[in-house]
Amino acid sequence: MTIQRRTVFEELAGRRDHPTADQVYEAVQHRLPTLSRTTVYRVLETLVETGFARKVHHPDAVVRFDPATGRHHHLVCEACGRLVDLDDAVVPKVRHPDTNGTGFRIRDYSVSFNGLCSRCH
Repeated sequence: MTIQRRTVFEELAGRRDHPTADQVYEAVQHRLPTLSRTTVYRVLETLVETGFARKVHHPDAVVRFDPATGRHHHLVCEACGRLVDLDDAVVPKVRHPDTNGTGFRIRDYSVSFNGLCSRCH
């Protein structure tokens, strides 16, 4: 593991705010001033590909990254964009829909509940 990968992973693993790639880049700049934005993007993609992070698709169209790789869901604030983890056990089990004839194979799912966080309501 390179120092760049370790630094990006440590930053991501220490956060619970589901940062964007740019937020991770800004956070590690002081530790590795020569680290490029492109390298941070590549490292985050590698972490996703190897199962050490997940991409969280956010309504504001900015991909966020999540170090929690087990199934869980999210509360999404419609005003500020804040994402909060919600344990899988609090959401009733969702049956996979019948996808016969669609050519689509479901691998996983997550549920997002949209509303306002305590700071915005």
